[in-house]
Amino acid sequence: MSKLSKEALQEYADENRLLADFRRAEAALHENTAKETAAGILHETPEFLRLNDAVVAAGKRLPKRFRHYAKQG
Repeated sequence: MSKLSKEALQEYADENRLLADFRRAEAALHENTAKETAAGILHETPEFLRLNDAVVAAGKRLPKRFRHYAKQG
């Protein structure tokens, strides 16, 4: 395997950070949904909408090659 340039390594790190940000936003939304459902809340609360918007925003920041993650589910 050839050695990657500093720029390539930085790009790789940035892409991984953006993917991790998306995964964290998605996990927060799922956790909130589970808590609200367990509490008997079956409508979209302001917190749900805020977290959902965060997932959408994080998905838009994903590099093109990772955008399919935002389209799942």
